[in-house]
Amino acid sequence: MEYLLSTPTVQYCEAALDMFIARPWYAASNLAFIVAGLILLMRGGRYSRLFGILALAVGTLSFIYDATYTYLSQLFDLSGMLILIGVLLYLNLSLIIKNRRRLLIGLAISLALSLVAIIILKGFAGNILFGLLVVIYIASEIYLLRTKKHSHGKAWAIAFGIFLLGFIFWLFDASHLYCTDFGLLNGRSIFHYTNALTIYLLFMFYLKQARRPQQ
Repeated sequence: MEYLLSTPTVQYCEAALDMFIARPWYAASNLAFIVAGLILLMRGGRYSRLFGILALAVGTLSFIYDATYTYLSQLFDLSGMLILIGVLLYLNLSLIIKNRRRLLIGLAISLALSLVAIIILKGFAGNILFGLLVVIYIASEIYLLRTKKHSHGKAWAIAFGIFLLGFIFWLFDASHLYCTDFGLLNGRSIFHYTNALTIYLLFMFYLKQARRPQQ
């Protein structure tokens, strides 16, 4: 089990320090998720608790990763991402697949198998699998918009565009193409800011779906 305590498989611009918090800048940038989560919880109403807890969970797991800098905590970080995309897939696919119990079980098994594959394959496997799930989510949203089961496509496109922008900065950071001395402006930190905003915007998007007249 020593490999779980080894260094992560992805190296970012901010070098890990021999401190209580290994990567303080990246760790601090996770506060964006905490702020978003608390704002969502305070709003109240439909979906606010769901998305608020999601934001807090993603931020907490990511903070643990940046604070401890181990392969195990990297798996925690990836687990938060998988839970997020899993919830979004459930919200969409539940409008397509009638048997929600089977859908929930199927998604849980798929996410568990994805995590196992990540552990076995290592490297960028987690990010690749997460990317594939994002593609499936995008396809499901396009289908729902085209079949009029969802509306406000521009609102969703803005949320996804912000996520995509953050992902580009993440790629620059992971590949060391864009690094600054001030860690709060490095790609991973920017990815945290954009993801926190994306979660909030997706909350607003799904809230609009819940309020629209039934077809």
